[in-house]
Amino acid sequence: MHRPNTTATGFTLIEILLVTVMIGILAAVLVPTLTGVRKRPHNVAALQCGRALVTAQVTYHARTGEYASRVAQLAQPDVTRTCRDVQVTYAGDPAAALPATGSQTITATTDGFGLDLWNPRGDVIYRYVTWADPQVPARTFTPVRP
Repeated sequence: MHRPNTTATGFTLIEILLVTVMIGILAAVLVPTLTGVRKRPHNVAALQCGRALVTAQVTYHARTGEYASRVAQLAQPDVTRTCRDVQVTYAGDPAAALPATGSQTITATTDGFGLDLWNPRGDVIYRYVTWADPQVPARTFTPVRP
């Protein structure tokens, strides 16, 4: 004689909904973290370019007695290599934006220089100035616009 099985196998609707909600919460936590990890190398590339530009500016100033106002004037192998994908514009350029193209100009005065730089695939614009700026400490790469 065959007896019907009274115990059901499988998941209830509540269990399926709970698992779906937990997966959604985990995804919401991990996705922003992963995008930040992907952008970090591009931000580091911008900082490396900035350091190369600062070094080139010091060399250029020692050689000519003035600071360069265009990146092309600093076309040393180190600058060319490290700044390949990095955008540069003068310090405080209101048009500086992550997807935008930089003007490749540098704020140059007799006393110092300043620039904003970023990698379009990154998520931070950095500013470097050699004079006193109330918003940005001098001689430090400071994030000015995310």
